[in-house]
This record gives sequence, C-alpha cells and structure tokens, in this order.
Amino acid sequence: MKIKLLTKRQNEVMSVLWGSDLPLSANQICNENESLNMNTVQQVLKALLKMQFIKVEDIGYSNTVLTRFYSPVVKQADYLQFLLGNNSTFDLTSSLIDRNKNLNELKQLQVLIEKKCKELEE
Repeated sequence: MKIKLLTKRQNEVMSVLWGSDLPLSANQICNENESLNMNTVQQVLKALLKMQFIKVEDIGYSNTVLTRFYSPVVKQADYLQFLLGNNSTFDLTSSLIDRNKNLNELKQLQVLIEKKCKELEE
C-alpha cells in the first residue's frame, strides 16, 4: 500500500482515530470532533477505506442501529514520516528527544536505540 497525502477532512478523521485506543463509529468520530458533520464523516470514511488507511474493525450495535467500527491501518508515525521524507528523520527525532523531560520515556527510547544498533551491527 502506498501512503498518499490526506485532505484536511481526512486528516481530521484520522486524527480522531489515531487518538483513540478503541475502534470508533462514524457517530463517535462526530462526537469527538464537533466541526465534522455525519455526512462528511461518512464520505471521508468511505474514501479512507478505499485508500486502505482504515479498516472495519467490528460491526456492532450503537443503540438499536447496526454500526461499523473503524480503526486505523496506517500508523500516525508512518504518515508523519511520509510527510517529512527520509531527510528530516534525524532532525525531527533529535528535536523531540531534546524537548522531552520525561526520564522514563527517554530510558525507553535508549533501550530501543540500543536494540536497533545491535540489529544493524549483525
């Protein structure tokens, strides 16, 4: 699957989905971002399905209506990497590390970096 540039509305819907730990219905997406109306969300979801950015995770009931629940296929980090291109990865990563004040997160990143270094050395 090739990642494509999202429109403003597609990005707004994806941001809601990326921010959720659970699959969401069109109605739940509208409730999370009140600037979106149901018709827009349904059209955007249809386009995102076609682009393979999202998938139907489940079909269940929302009140008395049978509803599709959507989850992202493309990770937010992968989309951001696509937007930035390969040349900006170092600058972005070093900037994020520099601004991070959470010692636990920095230690977790250190473990990931050391693991990746070992993989590349082999």
